[in-house]
Amino acid sequence: MTSEPTSAELGGYLAVARAHREHERFHSVLKLEEAVAWRRDSNALKLLADRWSSPEGGQSDREDPTHGAVGCTDLNEPAVVATTGILFMEGETEPAELTSMKARIGHAATRYRQLSDWLHGHMAEEWPRLTTLLTPRLVGSAQPRLRALTRTTAAANAYDLVAHLLTATAHALDNQDLTPVGVRRDPPGAAAVLRTAAWLLDSAAATVAEAGARLSLSDPDWTAFIDAAAAAVQDD
Repeated sequence: MTSEPTSAELGGYLAVARAHREHERFHSVLKLEEAVAWRRDSNALKLLADRWSSPEGGQSDREDPTHGAVGCTDLNEPAVVATTGILFMEGETEPAELTSMKARIGHAATRYRQLSDWLHGHMAEEWPRLTTLLTPRLVGSAQPRLRALTRTTAAANAYDLVAHLLTATAHALDNQDLTPVGVRRDPPGAAAVLRTAAWLLDSAAATVAEAGARLSLSDPDWTAFIDAAAAAVQDD
């Protein structure tokens, strides 16, 4: 039989709930913002892939860069240049904006791996700890608290998938030579790699957006638990 938490333990549960309600309010918005940013990057990759798959992609006459930084007219997609700054130039390395995108994606993959591992560790401790609420006197507070815990556990699982998807995206982009010379070597092949990377990034964006939206549903559950636990602490 499960023993009820002591008044001090219940007070601790209450303090944790108050802090994590506010934290999840922040993260439920942050996840949506990150999803939007990843979709923008994905759309840029798709536009480049479309350009490189067109008949003129990689086939135009080369401009002489002797007198300045000349753009690669066969590789550049005007909409991408205007909205993201991704500009391929004759005689240059991969565009700095793509280098930055790859770094952002790699950093996000590491961050979500760490976040997933951290959450999984805490959830493994929280599930047995919160079974102490499953008593006749406290069961009314148990249901909202366990609903919130269920969503946080689901978020940890989602972040694990996000980390895998972002890691795969980073590998795809790292495996493609994104210098003008590298793209021109096989424009359709480079386009296929970018489309695959875009699909992986879209999948990561959809997964993290769904996780953020689900987290927001816990807000009333956190509040219900806080109210019920505060009343129980007062009664002790």
